[in-house]
Amino acid sequence: MQVTQSVNRNALMIAMFSFLLGTILLLLHLVTAWEPIIMTGLFYVMIAIVLNGITFIGLLANSIINYHYYKENLTTVLVFLLNIPIAIGYFLIVVHNPLS
Repeated sequence: MQVTQSVNRNALMIAMFSFLLGTILLLLHLVTAWEPIIMTGLFYVMIAIVLNGITFIGLLANSIINYHYYKENLTTVLVFLLNIPIAIGYFLIVVHNPLS
C-alpha cells in the first residue's frame, strides 16, 4: 500500500518506532533483569501514551477531513492501534516474567 498523506506516513513511523523501542526495552529487561530498565520502560510508556494519543487524535481528524482516502486512513488507524494489545502483552510479560 502506498501512503500518500503525510499525516498517515508520520503516524505509521511513530507506531513503528514505538513498537521497536518498546520491544528493545522488553528484551533488555528480560535479558539483563536490571532494575533501572523497568523505570525507563515506565517513563517511556508515559511519553508514548501522550505522543500516541495526540497522533491518534490527528489521525481521527485527518480521517474526517480527508474522508475520500478512507482505505488509507482506516488501514493507518488499524495499524496504529495494533500497538495497544502489543503494549498490554509486553506489560503482562514484565509482570509475570517467565525468565525469572
